[in-house]
Amino acid sequence: MTDKDAAKWGYEAGPNDAMKKEIGQVVVNHALCDSPLLDIFQILSGTSVSVTFALVRTLNIKAGAMIMAIKALAQIREPEINPAIQKRLSMALSEHDKLSRLRNEIAHWQWHLSLEGVDAAHASNDWRRNPDNSQVIKRFTLEDLKNASLGLINVYAALNLLSATLQSTVDGEKLTRIFVDFDEVLKRVQDAVLDLPEPSAEELP
Repeated sequence: MTDKDAAKWGYEAGPNDAMKKEIGQVVVNHALCDSPLLDIFQILSGTSVSVTFALVRTLNIKAGAMIMAIKALAQIREPEINPAIQKRLSMALSEHDKLSRLRNEIAHWQWHLSLEGVDAAHASNDWRRNPDNSQVIKRFTLEDLKNASLGLINVYAALNLLSATLQSTVDGEKLTRIFVDFDEVLKRVQDAVLDLPEPSAEELP
């Protein structure tokens, strides 16, 4: 077998390489959110690090249950959470919930092949059927995946900011300025990332 033949050895499965890379980024960014969620749970529950981890371990608390607990604790916390922080926390948790469902589709559904030269592919859930008994199937583009991974890193950043503000005594005016600046930075980062050109094959290592 020649080196050229060896380089061609392999098999095709799932979408193209650019999409596979972004699928991995979605999974990575989703996992990053676990850490600030845990911090926020600990802050709102008033438990120590050791007690928090004992609860998570013994009760087998997953992200979904953690979010439900955070929402409940935020409503009963004394003293009350600043309304601006409460609103932001609700928004971040809702976005996390939406993107988590999308992440589960991306990570766990069965991927079909991308057509030659097309940055898109279908994914299906072979364990589920529509009401008319047809296959559950969805088309994803590379842009869809990039938006999902960017959305998750934005949620990660927002949760980290909320973890910090929950422990601070910043007044309302300064807090508003912090959130405005945060939104502006996220917007600039997202615009810059989505505007980056894909490297050509010659530029890749």
